[in-house]
Amino acid sequence: MNLILNVVGWLTLLAQPTPPIPARPHEPVVVLELFTSQGCSSCPPADRLLAETLRMTRQKGQRVYGLSFHVDYWDHLGWRDPFSQHLFTERQRQYSRQFASSGLYTPQVVLNGQQEFVGSNRNQLNRLLPEATRNPAPVTVWLDAPVASAQQLTLPYTLDGDLTDLVLNIAVVSTTTSTTVQRGENGGRTLTNDNVVRVFQTVAATKTGQLTLHLPASYNQATGAVIAYVQSRRTGAIVGADAVELH
Repeated sequence: MNLILNVVGWLTLLAQPTPPIPARPHEPVVVLELFTSQGCSSCPPADRLLAETLRMTRQKGQRVYGLSFHVDYWDHLGWRDPFSQHLFTERQRQYSRQFASSGLYTPQVVLNGQQEFVGSNRNQLNRLLPEATRNPAPVTVWLDAPVASAQQLTLPYTLDGDLTDLVLNIAVVSTTTSTTVQRGENGGRTLTNDNVVRVFQTVAATKTGQLTLHLPASYNQATGAVIAYVQSRRTGAIVGADAVELH
C-alpha cells in the first residue's frame, strides 16, 4: 500500500508545472532577442532553435530569456503576421544603427544587446552562449507577482545595482502560439512561435517601481509571461533580467 501511495505521489509531482527559477543576486543572465516574421521562409528554423535553446538552458538551471519580436516589413508580401508591430521593426532598426549594419534582415538574433547573428546559425549560438552564461549580471531584477485583470496587468519590480543611464524593458509574451499561415512564403504551413512579444514598454530604471500594462484583446493569460530586462542607453548592453509567469 505504501508503495502505491509513493508512486501516486511521485506521478502527481511530475504533473505539476515547473515554477519559475527565482532570481539570485547578480547571477549570469542572457537575453536573446529574435527578430522574425511568419512571412519569411527562412524564419521557422530560427524560431525552432530559440525554443530548443530555452528548453535546454532551463533544464540546466541557466537564466536564459528569449523574446520573439515579429517585425512588420514582411506584411505586404502576401501574409500579414498577426503578431507583427512596427514598434518591433523600429527596435531592430536601433540595433542596426548600433551595429552599423547595411539594413534589416530576418531572422536575426541579438545576444545581450551586444552581438548579432543569423537567428538559425546554431554554430554561432553554441559558440557565444557558454561565455555569456558565465558572466555575472551587474544588475539584479526581481519581479513580483503581477496583479492582472482581463484588460491590463500591474507589475511591481525591484532592481539592485548601479542604474546610471539604464532603462528597464518590459515585455508581455505569449509563451507558445500556433498559426496556420494562409499565404506568402510559408503559405499552407502551421507555425509554432514561442515567447512572442505582445506588449513592449521601456521606462527609466529605478530601484523600485510599478508598471501598468494594457493587454491586447486576443491575449491569453493562461499561456502568458512577463520578461523584464535592464539595458544601457549608451551601449545597448543588457545587464540584468527576470521573468514571471501569469498563470
